[in-house]
Amino acid sequence: MNTAKIGLSHGEKTAFWLHGKVSSWSRRWFTHIFLFLVVFAYSLLGALLFVAIEGTNEERYRVKIHDEREAYLKTMYSMARNTAMVENEDAWTTEADHELEKFVQELRAHFKNGEDNQKEKVWTLWNAVFYCGTIYTTIGYGHISPSTTTGRAVTIIYAIIGIPMFLILLADFGKLFTRGIKFVWSFVRRLYYTGSCRQVRRTQPVQSALGFICSEIMKGAQIVYDLATFRRPSMFPQGEPPEDVEGAETPLRHDQPTFRRDAPDSSEPPATPAPSAFEVDDEFNLPISVAIVILLLYMFVGASIYYIWESWGFFESFYFVFISMSTIGFGDFVPKHPMYMMASIVYLVFGLALTSMCINVVQEKLSDSFRQASAKIGATIGLRIAEQEEGSTNPPTPGNGQVQDDEHHAGQGGQEGSPYSMHNGAREVPS
Repeated sequence: MNTAKIGLSHGEKTAFWLHGKVSSWSRRWFTHIFLFLVVFAYSLLGALLFVAIEGTNEERYRVKIHDEREAYLKTMYSMARNTAMVENEDAWTTEADHELEKFVQELRAHFKNGEDNQKEKVWTLWNAVFYCGTIYTTIGYGHISPSTTTGRAVTIIYAIIGIPMFLILLADFGKLFTRGIKFVWSFVRRLYYTGSCRQVRRTQPVQSALGFICSEIMKGAQIVYDLATFRRPSMFPQGEPPEDVEGAETPLRHDQPTFRRDAPDSSEPPATPAPSAFEVDDEFNLPISVAIVILLLYMFVGASIYYIWESWGFFESFYFVFISMSTIGFGDFVPKHPMYMMASIVYLVFGLALTSMCINVVQEKLSDSFRQASAKIGATIGLRIAEQEEGSTNPPTPGNGQVQDDEHHAGQGGQEGSPYSMHNGAREVPS
């Protein structure tokens, strides 16, 4: 809407301008934001579900472990107050060892089922969100795991739905990163080749009426001059050969050399590639070195952040980033603070998208290389087959032994069917 022609105030014009910008921005970024919000909502829904299932069970076994420990302490206290047993040291030691082994077996059974008696609660909301992130990203650290049959069944269903959803988000973010990196890369190329930050627009020349008339007059004058000097008027567009004009094409002999005017001179330096030839699109045609350098920088930045946050060395931080972005996920290094866990999920989502982009770039380059190699091999094989077919159709040139044999047959009277006949000592070859 052109608000300049309408009597609107500056505030109304600003409102219309903001509405247009927001509409254009939402149409451009709606898919990316919508997918991200869907995955985030799916993470919150899964976290609430796991807290309801595993959190209740955690409270139950924490109470059970506490009761078992209290029972063990009461048993040991009663044994200590039994004077008859205290006087018999061997009997007291045997009974105490039996009670201790019983308590250890009970604790071992709890730990085997994933029931850890920690002071802090395990299945909090943020820990559950982090656990959901480890499911659909397929990292699976293993430091948090369900201990109930219901929780394990829900994990299976959650992974079946969440992994394809995250792969869709990953592919979308990979294309988004590709466009962003190619935009920056095209800006660097334009700045390097032209020395200017402005984008060169491809516009058609706008010609005024006076310029059009002058150009038509010059064309007519050129045609008249060509006719006056007995030259053929050049009515064909540049680069197109004439088709229906007599004498336009002259057959060339096989021994006549041909020259190409468009062949570049080897002494001239190569032309500078046009910056506009590198289009900003979703195709994964970035240079492999650029993609790998960006991925390494992203990993080093993440390692530096974890080096500051956690009590890890820089190598341990880089090790954690690499193990996480490669979806190996040993679980020996995991952030402890809940906010750091949430930041880790966001960092790993973008990191996996960047890794996916780099893999696609390498795959695209390898596919192009294999395609070119296959075309070259196919062309080489076809050329050899054509040479063999051409050699089989041409008759072999008779050697000295064949000439002597033919002369021997001709000297015996020139039998019928002989390809050669002798007349006055000379040999004729039938046409």
